[in-house]
Amino acid sequence: MYNDTAALSLRKQKKAKRLTNLALLAAALVFSIWYIDFNLIEFLTGIPIFLTFLFTDFLPPNLDNMDSYIRPVLDTLIFSVVASCISSVLGLIIAFLSARNTAPHPAIRIVLRGIVSFVRNVPFLVWASLLVVIFGVGAMPGLFALVLFGTCFLGRVYAESIEELDKEAAEALQAAGATYGQLIKHAVIPQFLPSYYSWTLFMFEINIRASAILGLVGAGGIGSNLKQAMDLFQYSRASMIIVILIVLILAVEFITQKVRERIL
Repeated sequence: MYNDTAALSLRKQKKAKRLTNLALLAAALVFSIWYIDFNLIEFLTGIPIFLTFLFTDFLPPNLDNMDSYIRPVLDTLIFSVVASCISSVLGLIIAFLSARNTAPHPAIRIVLRGIVSFVRNVPFLVWASLLVVIFGVGAMPGLFALVLFGTCFLGRVYAESIEELDKEAAEALQAAGATYGQLIKHAVIPQFLPSYYSWTLFMFEINIRASAILGLVGAGGIGSNLKQAMDLFQYSRASMIIVILIVLILAVEFITQKVRERIL
């Protein structure tokens, strides 16, 4: 009898908690709609305007001068490859120094974690804008932005992967008197390699996507062509660039997936 009463009381508490959460969510939604002055009628009437623009001005894509897109696509691929390679090396160093089970000193780990968290919490588009101001419009600001963001992103996920490794091998080597270098070489790297390959390939995919956004602030790549087309109201040309970007991203995802299947 006591167990039934306790179970009934627990169910009532859970139900009350769910209702409270739903009420808070509904209140937050209503407040957000009021705060941004959302107009449902205006939103619905804007849909036909958007569709008209899409099918009259934006589509079909302009297939003229296709050879002019070759260089920007190659630039985007090269930026992504270079940025991914540099970021993976720098991120690996940061990961070893900031993971709990490989950091040489707690102070180093705390400082690096703080720096990585700060850089990661600032959108890479903001870094690209700042770098464009420093270095001027061109390829280098985009490359630096990708390297900066990629290094901190990979440093964080690498460190988390290292912390999740089996600790028995490391403990056995430490008990045998292994040095820090031997610990990394024989206990950490062999277990960490699959995660390293997977996250590095994922970073390469992110860099391909980021190139379109970076171009909007004049940081090079095919995104610069997209911004130029939109600024000149060449919407059919802009749609062609978007198609190229979609095909490029899908091709990169397919290739990286095949590479991932072979090496993992």
